[in-house]
Amino acid sequence: MSLVSKFRGFLWRHKNKLIFGSAFIAGSVYLTKYAQRRLKEWQDKEATEFFDRNRKYSHFQSIGQTSNQTVSNLSIALLDIINETVDTDEVIEALKKNPEKKLEMWNTLKVLVFTKAAVIIYSMVMLVVTLKIQLSLIGGHLYKNPNSVSTDMQEKYLSLCKNFLNDGVKKLTNIATIEMTKCVENLELSKQLKLSDIEAIYWSIQTALATHVDSPVENFKDYILPDNSASSSSIYDQLLRDTADFLDSDEVKSLSTHCINRGFILLGDQVAEFYNQSSMVTSTNNQQESFQNPFEMKKPLAKLIPIINGLLSKQSLPQHFVQQLITNEKLQILSANIYESLM
Repeated sequence: MSLVSKFRGFLWRHKNKLIFGSAFIAGSVYLTKYAQRRLKEWQDKEATEFFDRNRKYSHFQSIGQTSNQTVSNLSIALLDIINETVDTDEVIEALKKNPEKKLEMWNTLKVLVFTKAAVIIYSMVMLVVTLKIQLSLIGGHLYKNPNSVSTDMQEKYLSLCKNFLNDGVKKLTNIATIEMTKCVENLELSKQLKLSDIEAIYWSIQTALATHVDSPVENFKDYILPDNSASSSSIYDQLLRDTADFLDSDEVKSLSTHCINRGFILLGDQVAEFYNQSSMVTSTNNQQESFQNPFEMKKPLAKLIPIINGLLSKQSLPQHFVQQLITNEKLQILSANIYESLM
């Protein structure tokens, strides 16, 4: 039998195995190439998403830095307006001249100082929350389309805060003055107050403003946006509508209330330092210092008024509160959520 015949016999005897083996090899080659192709597609997709996430993160971080810088700049202008609107310095200067109506002027100063504290805390929160919303909305639009919001449109949109600085702060001050007068008008200047008594005053004004018909939290958007509502489909009017929706949302109202509470807690902590400085008293018998619980100590209201007024200077409560708001985690999450909602 020739070699060719043997080879043909071998093929005939094992033809099924050879067919199956060829199919298996061909299938393996195909599957390997398919897997390689899918793996490359997945790797390309992951790389694209990775670079997109990094680009988006860097862009959002840049928006955050711009937001913080804008907050710092506008907070200075806000404090100047509050100092003009709630002018405690004028009353203090008049008191230095020992006027005839000294008691009446002290009572006026009492209302002004507590009102000023409330206005600073409320208006600072309203300004920061508004700017966070605005700049997150602008950032989201610019990320999708760098030409969607022109520089002029950005300036026009951000100038909405001027409505608040020019009109909203005055409206808030008028309401706060009326409500604060109700809270403290019956407090005698000689009344001895604990820290808890001061906290009760803060809580009273928060409750009064929360239930007021023009509550700055419940009517947040009315303090910021102009009366005329946006109706067209332009990007600018869309920004106005989105801003109104966010300012009127339960999430923003709850967050604003949280930040306001933190502001009064910060002020309470700073006042507590004054009590802490007086918590070490000297014993008359052995001339040794003994500790007195600052929460049980009492101070006359007349002494607390200038202390609180001093804390309201730019370098004390306002500066610390602005930094606290800038780094507030819940505000940062709000900004991120608004930014992502436009993607």
